[in-house]
Amino acid sequence: MISILKAFIKYIIYYFIDLIVSPSKEIKPKSLLLIRLDAIGDYVLFRNFIEILKKSKKYKEYNITLLGNSAWKSISEELDSEYVDNFIWLDRNRFNKNLIYRYQKLKEIVSNGYEVVISPVYSREFFYGDTVIKLINAKEKIGSIGDLSNIRKWQKNISDRYYDILVPAKNDIIFEFYRNKEFFENILDEKIDIKKPYIKLKPKNLPFELPEKYAILFIGASARFRKWSIEGFAKIGEYLKDRYGYEIVLCGANSDKDDALKFREFFSGDYIDLVGKTNLIELLYVIYNGDLMISNETSAPHFAVALEMTNI
Repeated sequence: MISILKAFIKYIIYYFIDLIVSPSKEIKPKSLLLIRLDAIGDYVLFRNFIEILKKSKKYKEYNITLLGNSAWKSISEELDSEYVDNFIWLDRNRFNKNLIYRYQKLKEIVSNGYEVVISPVYSREFFYGDTVIKLINAKEKIGSIGDLSNIRKWQKNISDRYYDILVPAKNDIIFEFYRNKEFFENILDEKIDIKKPYIKLKPKNLPFELPEKYAILFIGASARFRKWSIEGFAKIGEYLKDRYGYEIVLCGANSDKDDALKFREFFSGDYIDLVGKTNLIELLYVIYNGDLMISNETSAPHFAVALEMTNI
């Protein structure tokens, strides 16, 4: 009951912010806004469809703007600039908690009108993508019929009306990559011949040296319950080093530095600690050159699959 009340209060506060955001009345011809505001791993499972959208018969002449989560800004600007004409970045945490930032960001997003706005997310979010869909001026707004994973039923009943087209989706539990494939096949009305995500890297010099043969231990994750024990990582690291001769490379984000210190307590021997010391682009090259990865359920194994690593 309390959580429902909090959601309703948030709805009222954000409703008044939405009232003072004035969308552009001008619609640029052949313009398309693509909205994707979820996490890094979800981005990896989505990004190949940007190229497919740009090359499709239906939208190949369109100027594409990507509204994305700032968490994956660096990697998207590096990998997707060939297919995205303009980027708009949104900090999810600030957008949720800072009312001034929320107003300013919404004002920026709706300062242009588009012929087509597409939000391919299956598990839609009422206060993020759906809010943008509501406010922005567009001739056609396309989204997924979605589910109730990230949205309450009363919210979905409201925001379903924001869209001109709600693309049907199977009710089965489907891996997110194939959910994206299903969505884009529907809106493009063509079969998409792609079986898994892929990332093509260009040669790049890294600011650190890597061993010839190494295993990556990726200790980070978006939530504590997704994390395996640091002692477990240390034990398997020692096993890989002693039994198979792998050097150990420890990876993770800045938020994993305390766990990296714990790892040192459990691991006997030398290893390379890159926790919090790589940006996303550098992490891609670390994964690409590695022989094996042990990881929590997070963005790292998605990267590894897209980079053709076989031992994950």
